[in-house]
Amino acid sequence: MSGTRGPYRTGIETRRALVEHAIRVFGEHGYRGGSLRMIAESVGAPASQIVNHFGSKDGLLTAVLDHWDALQVADGGRRGLAYVEELRTRIAYSRDNPTWVEFFLTLGSEATARDHPAHDYFVARYAHIADRLQEEILYAAASDEIAPIDPSAARVEAQRLSAMMDGLQLQWLLDRELDLVGAFDDYLDAVIDRWRRPII
Repeated sequence: MSGTRGPYRTGIETRRALVEHAIRVFGEHGYRGGSLRMIAESVGAPASQIVNHFGSKDGLLTAVLDHWDALQVADGGRRGLAYVEELRTRIAYSRDNPTWVEFFLTLGSEATARDHPAHDYFVARYAHIADRLQEEILYAAASDEIAPIDPSAARVEAQRLSAMMDGLQLQWLLDRELDLVGAFDDYLDAVIDRWRRPII
């Protein structure tokens, strides 16, 4: 049987193009500054087409965030330090996809406003990141990969790791001469080495 053809296929391709161009527009102008007209014009379509596909600007943003979630690097079931080490792959992905980095950091900054449509998304996302990193740090300690650590200290370490990743990516956007992957590798090496030394 032949692949999908005709209007349905065209609709899928148009929807994908609108999402991809929304990433660029929202990354450059923010959600509030990026208009439907900007996005539509970038693909040579009327703004009404976005409404037809997504219902509203908020609907388009939801589609973009869903697309972002689908592209995230899978952890492959890794636990403990193996999961933490996978952060290196995520930073390398960011280096290779600067449009996504710009989008995520721009939207994340905007979404600190409680009335922003992505506010709840980012609150939940950062909570999930901290929860999972804390869990894996504690797992690493229980597995004797690192020295014992209490849950509150593991939470602080998780938040620091997340903050370092975001901070380095922001600096990298401002100065592409920065070795993003190398800087994070050095930081993570030092952190893991510190975790392995018992607290006296």
